[in-house]
Amino acid sequence: MSVELLEDKYPLHRAAREGRLEDLKKLLESKKYDVNKATFEMVRPLHEACLAGNLECVALLIQHGANVNLANIDGATALCDACCNGNVKCVELLLEHGALVNPPLLFSTPVHEAVFRDNWECLLVLLKHGASMDKSDCHFGTPLHVAACKGHKTSAEVLLRAGANANISKIYQTPLHEAARSQDHQFVELLLEHGACVYTKNSKGYTARQLVPSSTSQCKSLLQEWESIPRSLKHYCRLTIRASLGPQRLRYTSQLRLPKPLVRFLDFQ
Repeated sequence: MSVELLEDKYPLHRAAREGRLEDLKKLLESKKYDVNKATFEMVRPLHEACLAGNLECVALLIQHGANVNLANIDGATALCDACCNGNVKCVELLLEHGALVNPPLLFSTPVHEAVFRDNWECLLVLLKHGASMDKSDCHFGTPLHVAACKGHKTSAEVLLRAGANANISKIYQTPLHEAARSQDHQFVELLLEHGACVYTKNSKGYTARQLVPSSTSQCKSLLQEWESIPRSLKHYCRLTIRASLGPQRLRYTSQLRLPKPLVRFLDFQ
């Protein structure tokens, strides 16, 4: 089917995607079109509006009964698409109207989508609403694996400070293994500071250091140092306290009844 015919068949989709609010309003008020009508890929008008970041169109569609939790053929909900675009207000609006922050997993999750594009502000909102950080998708693994593969350090910092497991594995591959391959020494150091184990081996029996392509890189030197020199007591105390608090409390350290210097210490400040 041609693009032109598809556009004629799905006028709500086109108006939502292009942000034509008045046209969208007229179409919806005509009662001729189903606000949840799906294309052959199960894409709804709300998906289009969220993917384009058209906040007013998103609000209008919801007002006219759009189901915020319907998924497309890949399992992506409107919240996934909003996180993909990076429009924080769209994300907040969807959550206010019942969007599942942890929808049934098929290929990805809203957290994965936010991290994949380093939309860390969306990530903060998702975590505030109880989003899971340790689910694996069908491609990269957990959101922290995604951050390591893409080199998105800010998103990784958000995840780690919120209590994401630095040693989580997908088929024996940890985020540290992924970061070592790209020789991103700053990312590697971030993971190490948050408890990543330098001795963990992947499915082929390699540690992160052994996966660093260059024999003289700063990344390899850093990993060698962490393998050979014990860390300070301060380092292990911080990791122990954070592990004791757990992710649910680490997301809200500012609300804990702890001295401010201790809160800053736990937040790596």
